[in-house]
Amino acid sequence: MKYYIANNGQPQGPYTIEELIANGITNDTLVWNDTMSGWQQAVTIPEIADAMANRNSAGIPYSGPTYSGPMEQMPSTWLAQSILATLFCCLPFGIVGIIKASNVESRWRIGDYEGARQASRQARTWTLVSFFIGLGGILLYIIFCVLIFGLGVFGAALN
Repeated sequence: MKYYIANNGQPQGPYTIEELIANGITNDTLVWNDTMSGWQQAVTIPEIADAMANRNSAGIPYSGPTYSGPMEQMPSTWLAQSILATLFCCLPFGIVGIIKASNVESRWRIGDYEGARQASRQARTWTLVSFFIGLGGILLYIIFCVLIFGLGVFGAALN
């Protein structure tokens, strides 16, 4: 199994467990592979923790990179909101929102954090555009119905 490590917020790899140990990862080094739901500290993954324990008992010094920055949460995908806006408001703009929303998690998982944040902002924008266009259309329809009904009543009163 191969793993990626986070170095200054950027993914590097993939590495085998032996290569991770040779690079001198620490307990706090963030690692990830495609079977994991997100980045985790190396010490929380049993096979890596075991290999690190064996390295430490052999006296191999640490010399590799670690990630020392704060762990960020993935930005909102806006997927549920995009789907609802598509169904109830404005189909074309909602579909664009769904497409942008589907990019957030995939970009985050490959380590493209800025791309994930940008996709989240775009999904939000398209979802809100869809919602407000749909809301505007509903309001115009109501105004139109009121005017038609009002003119019908007014016209009947004149007769």
